[in-house]
Amino acid sequence: MTEATIIYGLHAVRRAIESGQAGHLYVRSGKRSRRIDEVLALCAADQVLEWVDESCLYALTGTDRHQGMVFESVERQAPKASLDALMMAKEGRRLLLALDGVTDPGNLGACLRSAATFGVDGVIVPKHGSAPVNAIVHKRSAGAAASLPVLTVTNLARTLRQLKEAGYWVVGTAMDASARSIVEAGLTGDLVLVMGSEGEGIRRNVSNQCDEFVMIPMNDASYTLNVSVAAGICLYEINRQHQQEPQR
Repeated sequence: MTEATIIYGLHAVRRAIESGQAGHLYVRSGKRSRRIDEVLALCAADQVLEWVDESCLYALTGTDRHQGMVFESVERQAPKASLDALMMAKEGRRLLLALDGVTDPGNLGACLRSAATFGVDGVIVPKHGSAPVNAIVHKRSAGAAASLPVLTVTNLARTLRQLKEAGYWVVGTAMDASARSIVEAGLTGDLVLVMGSEGEGIRRNVSNQCDEFVMIPMNDASYTLNVSVAAGICLYEINRQHQQEPQR
């Protein structure tokens, strides 16, 4: 059974259409732009086009930030992921992002965008206590949610334990003084980066599965970073270290 999902915003809609998803495209009538015309040129036969007024787009999204275009997809947006697939060996580095307790859809979407940018193979979220992959997530991810595998698991701690058995090094983020600076940590192998919520951090049962803890060095530690910002910084540093690793 297919489930319709609303995607809005020009970039997110374009990514969905480029990925070949079937669905219904609603476009604001009367107002055209070059960017809208570029998206329309990508439409295929299995994408129904309908011109509607502003009130229809608002009713579909509940916001006026739709940028004149809404896509109602009839396919699952995030590619299906399985734990077995994420544990399989692959040529080159394996990199996963685990998000523990990220309940804000905007933060989740921004994390997915950073994950796609820095070559993450998949994102893991717990079934309970995590934001759903909805229209807000798609909007904030700039379309990354349509192409990045997202695995929802019942027990995140158990999943991390299984990934460790498959050869992953699990790295948690923390503000604790005992945590190493991420710049000084050697993060070039197969990794799972674990990020917690801004308020609670990583839950104890999940942190017990971490092999190492790292922190982002800051000039003023009295301020805390948004989880999506912190994820972007950590993934950038992991990618930087990987790029500088001598090729074998």
